Amino acid sequence: MMRVLGRADSLNVRKVMWALDELGITCERQDCGGPFGGNDTPEYLRLNPNGLVPTLVDGETVVWESNSIIRYLADRQNATAFVGGTAAERAQISKWMDWQLSALNAPITALFGQLVRLSADKRDQAIIDANVKTFRNLMSVLTRALPDEGFLVGTKVSAADIPIGVILHRFFALVPETGLDSRIIAYHGALAARPGFRAHVAIGKP
Repeated sequence: MMRVLGRADSLNVRKVMWALDELGITCERQDCGGPFGGNDTPEYLRLNPNGLVPTLVDGETVVWESNSIIRYLADRQNATAFVGGTAAERAQISKWMDWQLSALNAPITALFGQLVRLSADKRDQAIIDANVKTFRNLMSVLTRALPDEGFLVGTKVSAADIPIGVILHRFFALVPETGLDSRIIAYHGALAARPGFRAHVAIGKP
């Protein structure tokens, strides 16, 4: 059976597990990384020299980097509606997946570090405020792009929505007064209603 190596509360593992649910793929997840360790062993590093989670093991095929795993899973299932059936469609979906990595990761990682990993007496409010502002500014891009109905690319959830949805969940959990546009709030609500989101994203700590 296909295996995902990685702890359930990892942001990137949540992405992959949600995508698996959307694609209807059965997979075994094995705890790895964080408090479970195991991601610095020679065996793991042979699979994933980066030493991070998740790692997907599908028979003889091994894939790491969460967005690459999502693309692989969609291609494996020939799920053209999920990942795009033409070069143009794939580009429309991939750009949002890349935007999550290039733009959204830095402020959300900084906020998580301050608000979850540090005790209240050690937090730097200036860092928190600066990254909340950065994230909100970035959300103006998403506000302009969201259609009046449906999801980021079409009427159905696609691979574009998975990384963005997971990041939004973390921001909503960390910053109760989000200050975000009502369209983003509605978009987040539509994603949060998905069974795979409820099962694999809205769990445990942010």
